[in-house]
Amino acid sequence: MLLSEIVLKADIRYEITDDVEVKGLSYDSRKIEEGFVFFAIPGFKEDGSKYIQAAINKKAIAIICDKRVSIPELKIQPAIIPVSDVRLVMAKVACIFFNNPSNYLKLAGVTGTNGKTTITFILKSIFESAGIKTGLIGTLGYQYNNILSKAMLTTPESIELNSIMSDMRTFGVNACAMEVSSVALDLDRVTGLDFDIGIFSNLTPEHLDFHNSMNDYFLSKKKFFDELKPDAVAVSNADDEFGEAILEDTKAGKVTYSLLKNSDYKVTNYSLSLDGSEFTIEHHGEKYFFVSNLTGKFNLYNLAAGIATSFEMKIDYKSIKSAIETLAPVDGRFNLIKLPNDAYTVIDYSHTSDSLKNAIESAINLINESDSGGRVITIFGCGGNRDRLKRPVMGKYATELSDYVIITSDNPRFENPDSIIDEIVAGIENKTNFERITDRELAIKRGIELSKSGDLILICGKGHETYQEVKGIRSHFDDKEIVSKYMNLTVEKRDE
Repeated sequence: MLLSEIVLKADIRYEITDDVEVKGLSYDSRKIEEGFVFFAIPGFKEDGSKYIQAAINKKAIAIICDKRVSIPELKIQPAIIPVSDVRLVMAKVACIFFNNPSNYLKLAGVTGTNGKTTITFILKSIFESAGIKTGLIGTLGYQYNNILSKAMLTTPESIELNSIMSDMRTFGVNACAMEVSSVALDLDRVTGLDFDIGIFSNLTPEHLDFHNSMNDYFLSKKKFFDELKPDAVAVSNADDEFGEAILEDTKAGKVTYSLLKNSDYKVTNYSLSLDGSEFTIEHHGEKYFFVSNLTGKFNLYNLAAGIATSFEMKIDYKSIKSAIETLAPVDGRFNLIKLPNDAYTVIDYSHTSDSLKNAIESAINLINESDSGGRVITIFGCGGNRDRLKRPVMGKYATELSDYVIITSDNPRFENPDSIIDEIVAGIENKTNFERITDRELAIKRGIELSKSGDLILICGKGHETYQEVKGIRSHFDDKEIVSKYMNLTVEKRDE
């Protein structure tokens, strides 16, 4: 595709004098090849304008940069295209260069604080049960046509997104379920994508180190639904306090799901156990019964979101029911491991105040349903260089709801792990049912040693992650492997 063609279609005001063929796009100067366009993004940590000369040295044929940047005299002068918003232009150009691949997919975007990953896996399972070849983009990676790529971001940058979807189209993929983060929305990563479905899970405090307030966080999410096309479908959690407001200005058709309030798809007559869940979905006077391997009330919301979306896509009940019955728990999302002493560990990604609360409440419900008389032992920490406001709240929730708590490290990054724990402990009020063990491996070992028959040991925060990040270095660390290492420490039964 010619540079002049891209500039015209992207509505960039710039006259191309020496037209050339564009062979690729990149915002990383290290990945520039001859014939590429380089986007000099004013980043949060690094300013892309610092790497303009490096991109030119690698024979970039055009530089798109912030119009406020002063460009020095260059040895070789490619097209220097100044724009007001580099990220926005990059998103437009990416769609054009890859021939708008999202237009050829049934594209479902899932946004919200918690549940995005599980909902996308539910959608993929249902779509494929109905014979729809489906791709997936999210926290656990990018999947299509038996290809699995590791995810560096929950929602990739616009160039990668369009490239992935272009590949999906090449491989005959017909639909895609993807996670859409608030950061991605604010940074225009999904601008220009043709979404057919938008799904809202819930909204609780998170990323407040990036967003200035809960209102800003909400508006980032709302932007996604405001921009849906009229023939799209917007699916929202009616029980969430933001569930109605987030759809207020959407042009798309509105659909709701719930456990408590009246909605288009309401979960009723549910039962939860360590083995999974059974529930009914009521829709327009009809009742649909489901059995799932997923458990916990929060997963009922995730399942309802996936089922509601699938019905709206005219997928038949038999296909939906079959997919829900066979779907295995998503990696790192409330994964149960039975110990030799008849206690269970639960590996869960819950790393926000609300998701931690939900995980503990689900564990309590499961113990009550099993009538085991067991305890909930919660092991968790908080990530470093991230939202600090949630730390004391998580300490408060954990100690008030759990029988016992071990506060440990998550990914401390560049913070002192003991200082993070201090901030967690600061939120604990009149409770002594906790201890602090900075070393995460020793904390998990301690939890297993304390356990007896019927107990649930919640190990929260890292879920699927297989690393721990300390001072910029990621070392291998897998909660599941640590459980396996120490699970035979105690084999006594609770009633012995």
